[in-house]
Amino acid sequence: MSDDDQRRSGDRGDDDLLLGLDGVVGRALHALRPLAPAGSASAELADRSGDPEDAIPALAEEYLARGLVLKRWWERVAPEGRFAERFDLGRTFNEATDSFGFFDTVEVGGEPLPVMGNFQEMFYDRPKSPAGEGSQAAEWTRRQLRQFVLRYFMRVSDFREPQGFADTWRPPLSTLLSMLSWCPQEVEALRGFGFRQLWYKERGGAGRIRRFRDEEAYTIVDLTELGERYEWIVVKVRIFDFKFTVAPFGADGPQVVVPLEEDSYLVLSADFVEQEDHPEPGVLGRYGLGYAFIRDPRRSLLGYGPGRFDAAIETIHFHLFEDGSIRVPMVFVANRPERVATVDLDPLGWGMEMGGRLANLASFGMASRVIEPMKRLAEALPRPRLSFDPVFGYISGADLVSGGMAADYLCIDRKQLEKEFLVKHYTQHYQTIAGSLATWRRVADWCDEESLPAWVKQGRAP
Repeated sequence: MSDDDQRRSGDRGDDDLLLGLDGVVGRALHALRPLAPAGSASAELADRSGDPEDAIPALAEEYLARGLVLKRWWERVAPEGRFAERFDLGRTFNEATDSFGFFDTVEVGGEPLPVMGNFQEMFYDRPKSPAGEGSQAAEWTRRQLRQFVLRYFMRVSDFREPQGFADTWRPPLSTLLSMLSWCPQEVEALRGFGFRQLWYKERGGAGRIRRFRDEEAYTIVDLTELGERYEWIVVKVRIFDFKFTVAPFGADGPQVVVPLEEDSYLVLSADFVEQEDHPEPGVLGRYGLGYAFIRDPRRSLLGYGPGRFDAAIETIHFHLFEDGSIRVPMVFVANRPERVATVDLDPLGWGMEMGGRLANLASFGMASRVIEPMKRLAEALPRPRLSFDPVFGYISGADLVSGGMAADYLCIDRKQLEKEFLVKHYTQHYQTIAGSLATWRRVADWCDEESLPAWVKQGRAP
């Protein structure tokens, strides 16, 4: 046998050893994996694919059911304003708007769930028409609004704010010099909601769950097809510019910015779609959409916010009145946070991670073939894990040290933090609707699909 053959044989032997080790680890992981409940499609899907995101469709109906409970609760208590606690949330001047926040408790799945949320109504538009053509123009506007809301709104709900940028040529800079440079830099400034559809469940028949093709991701389906062609669809939304600022030393002191810009998975069904022509005297049409949030099963530093709700809904409706005015009422309801951030204290995990990196560095990457299977085994082994929430921990500490004065005089308490979260949602809703107005007015005829810009039909700029 030649030296090359012996080397190749030795390599195959090493590979066989590693594959055998990986197989032993795999069997150990399988034995240690918690048993999923009978019929748990989500556990089966995640186990089959290895990608936790592929478990999302199997969670859709569970979170849709939770969302419908919240929706029915809102429809029952909102007309009479029967909230456990209601408070002002936003004020605007020279504009006819209404808004408030609330705290309450809803029974979800047989258990009481503390919830919070906000309602806001914005004046949207009043299309102008010549005198004597009021009724004809209003009916034309009704058809336009129906098409815009139910077919195109989710495709055009994100927008870019105008930016000044004085360009100047300069040679490429190192990272260090770039940090010191005063040269103008272009910064992406997207606002609103960016939707991308991922999966759908067919209506009737076998009710199969399928994934949308990549080229269909941004051409969000016509919402009138929910309940007819689709049982539900799952979309991913990026809520742009959603950050939360914690100022432990006051508004003028150092601040901690908590980025809450994770993607959220949403499930839409016909139960959340509003499409009513001439529903009552004085109202020409009511059109809108809504969705329930799906909690992302993947671990994250964040314990609350987009992608981390245990039960949450959002609705955006457009109402056209006989006088030609369009108003947009919006509702957000979610569980109150049990924690804002999660920091794990896991010395064994940290040691494995650091040791693996050092060994990989020393062996020029070869050690990873042995270490990775061992890391997966260590992850599955039962061991004590401690975690804490630095945000709520700070609040509790301030309350303890001050004897309750931090909450009474400095607003350092959980309820104030929850109200700040709702203010962020209020602002995001406001920006999204205000930004969509320019798109709504830009298109001459929303019912003439041939004349629509390509970016409207495709849901994204070329």
